[in-house]
Amino acid sequence: MKKFLCFLVSLLLLVAGMYAGSIDEGEKSALTLRANSMLMEDAKKNLAYLESHISLSKNDRERRSILYYTAMLEEQMGYFSKAAAYYAEAAAINEPDADGMPAASNAELYIYAARASLGAGDFEKADTYLDAKPLTSSRDKIIIAQKRLYSAWSLLCKAKDYASAEAGIATLKIFTDDHSMEPVRKTVLFTLWYVTREEIWADIIREEYPESPELSIIDGKIHLMGMPFWYLMPRAPLKEAFAESPDTQKTVEPAVAVEPKQVLNTASENLPTATVSVVSEPKTTHAAAKLQVGFFREQKNADVLIEKLKNAGFAAYSYTEQRSSGSTYYVVVVDDNENATMSKKLNAAGFECYPVP
Repeated sequence: MKKFLCFLVSLLLLVAGMYAGSIDEGEKSALTLRANSMLMEDAKKNLAYLESHISLSKNDRERRSILYYTAMLEEQMGYFSKAAAYYAEAAAINEPDADGMPAASNAELYIYAARASLGAGDFEKADTYLDAKPLTSSRDKIIIAQKRLYSAWSLLCKAKDYASAEAGIATLKIFTDDHSMEPVRKTVLFTLWYVTREEIWADIIREEYPESPELSIIDGKIHLMGMPFWYLMPRAPLKEAFAESPDTQKTVEPAVAVEPKQVLNTASENLPTATVSVVSEPKTTHAAAKLQVGFFREQKNADVLIEKLKNAGFAAYSYTEQRSSGSTYYVVVVDDNENATMSKKLNAAGFECYPVP
């Protein structure tokens, strides 16, 4: 495996050198930086390395691709505000993708910036990105559908409780009969199921998309990784545990564990997705410091979850996190263990979790 990795990196460096003719001496092409970063096992050092070269790049084409690639890794690591800023900065550069690097149009980059902003809890910033000219002027049916879906997600995230989410839910229901939303129909149906808990939406997915990852999540075969904006969408109250407060429902239903490396990342996909896609870079041998189990606007709801976790034998605690929007949230976490098996233990006990820095 190590020999293959060395061969792959060497090949990338060779190809990068072939395309580096227009790069000033002392600069590194985006492809070279990507190859170098793949050699780093520490993800934070990887990001620091990439960030340090952004300002050094004088070639707009290379700089755009460096920004995009760095944003992808920032988002993977949970640094959503930084990721959003890098996506948006890349989107503002009207140059083609650098040779050998991931491709994305400016409109797609603004979509990714909006997604990362939702993850950061900065819904106003997300709305700003969704109003960017490359999106509002786009005639691409997929881009238009994505923009409308993300706007509905933002509307749901801004709702204080399930009762005030009515407008967002109504918008999604309209989308189900709108043929122009066909590119994201599966995700629309999944969002309706997730927020309303109504089985009718699961039944439609089961009939129309029987092999979809969304159905696997609904059936508990895999779980929805914790992109934070899912936690911020209010859900219909359950009759069982946590039913006393709609806000409390912003924990996720238990399901089968997946590897902590798997994160929500649609940067390489044409369509937005409610499921996970594996991102293999950056490679790291270090376990996550913490596993997030809940994310709340009110401390009392965090305390309820902490008590439930402690009763199940987990040393849970919370801390506050202030987002760029000015809102303060209560994050419920459990420290990972040396073997990085805590996520599987939490899943086995019925708690959804995901790694945080």
